[in-house]
Amino acid sequence: MAQMSLITGNPSKYIQGVGAVKEIGKYTSVLGNKALVTGGRTALSVSQEAIGESFRAHKVEYVVERFRGESTRTEIDRLVNIGRENKVNVVIGVGGGKALDAAKVVSFYLETPLALVPTIAATDAACSAQAPIYTDEHAFEKLIIRPKNPDLVLVSTDIIAKAPVRFLVAGMGDAICTKFEAEACRKSSIINFHGGSAGESAFYLARWCTDTVLEYGVEAKKSAEQGVVDEVLEKVVEACVYASSVSFENCGLSLAHGYLIGFTGLKETQQYLHGEIVGFSTLAHIVLEEHPKEVMDKVFRFCYSVGLPVRLADIGLKDASRELLMKAIEDSRSKIEWLHNEPFPVTSEMLYEALITADRMGSELINRER
Repeated sequence: MAQMSLITGNPSKYIQGVGAVKEIGKYTSVLGNKALVTGGRTALSVSQEAIGESFRAHKVEYVVERFRGESTRTEIDRLVNIGRENKVNVVIGVGGGKALDAAKVVSFYLETPLALVPTIAATDAACSAQAPIYTDEHAFEKLIIRPKNPDLVLVSTDIIAKAPVRFLVAGMGDAICTKFEAEACRKSSIINFHGGSAGESAFYLARWCTDTVLEYGVEAKKSAEQGVVDEVLEKVVEACVYASSVSFENCGLSLAHGYLIGFTGLKETQQYLHGEIVGFSTLAHIVLEEHPKEVMDKVFRFCYSVGLPVRLADIGLKDASRELLMKAIEDSRSKIEWLHNEPFPVTSEMLYEALITADRMGSELINRER
């Protein structure tokens, strides 16, 4: 049997630092000369002036169209039509995960280069080649995987530091699962999102990602609360935006993100961020895999210390019935294979029991700390 090839994907260029967005014209001009810029109202308000000045300086024409909040087929079709009408040859996505995901799909259908400007560090969407599409009812519909990662990712850490701290904390929740999911996928020898096996460097990056967030996350949150961009914040932003993204695509996803898919279809969880739900799902993940007590204690305490969910109640599922949780689990199992990316068989009952145990452990932690 032939050995599977190692395949690694990365964004063509990743730039992070204070004021990085001011360089967008310089780097976009080699990708195209007429851009569709799309992003949410808040994201555009903090970046559009700098983007416009940089584009004018580098003779890049552009049209701005506000993203309406959800990466649905309806919204994507609308943006694609605007891109075609204006004959754009590069797409720029600005904002959080949903806006960036929508820009990815729009560029996929327009067949243009893609540049992304995350204005919050709430998810690891910016560097990946894939993007989920949701129904108008906010439930997961399908996953689009572009043939390549974004051509350019520009992260202005001064903008990240001024955003509500909840977003950075959610980004940590999305990142702490990285090495746990990577190791599960490694043991089960899954094919990664690029169609090959993960290299040792990808697993090293996954470990660095999770370990960096666990070690520096509390300090980074304090820096963000003060609006200060320091070495610690830069390190954690790099872990949340770059390392988590590249790691999950090259190593794979497992239980933490597998749970997420079913939870997105519940009305009870709609007010919670992607990373907040993944954060709690990570606790269920390490419970199900029976990690050593010191590892579980460290992760549970970290989540509690930065304000990530440690109970089902913290993601809108207080007193959730067995039937509701099983519905979410079965929904995940029917839509995505990630819940099966373990080196042992995983049943719905095991997944349910892990949620209940994680909820109990989180409640016990809160009671001890009060």
